[in-house]
Amino acid sequence: MTTVDLSHEAIFARTGEAAYVMDPEHGRILAASDAGCALLGYTRDELLKTPISEIHPAELTELSELLECVLRDQRASTIKLTCRTKQGTFLPTEISLHALMLDGRLRVLGLVQDRSEHRRRDPGAEPPHRRP
Repeated sequence: MTTVDLSHEAIFARTGEAAYVMDPEHGRILAASDAGCALLGYTRDELLKTPISEIHPAELTELSELLECVLRDQRASTIKLTCRTKQGTFLPTEISLHALMLDGRLRVLGLVQDRSEHRRRDPGAEPPHRRP
C-alpha cells in the first residue's frame, strides 16, 4: 500500500461518489461525502453519530471481518452488502474498501455504489450480502 496522508476534505473534494472514512475499531463513520450522506438519507451530523452497526445490522459480522482483513493486509476488497437508510429501508450496495493513512492513523475508506437499479434489471442477481 502506498501511504498518503490526506484530509478527508481532500479525498471527498475529488469524488462525487458515496464515500465514507471509517474507524472499524470503534465502529464509527468519521467522515462522509455529500453523496454518501444523500445515499443513506442522513445529514452529515446525523451520519457521524450513527454507529456502523445501525447501517449494517444483518451483516455486521461479515463486514467487521472484512474490515479487519483490509487493515491487516492493507489490500483493497469489495463486498456486496445492504445498507439501512435513515428511513429504515434496505439498499443493496457494493462497497469497495481501502486501507488508508489519515491523520497518522490507519483507517478504511469505503466507496459505495447503489445496486438497486441493477437488482431491478436482474432479479435473479446474487443476493447483496454474499462476497463476490
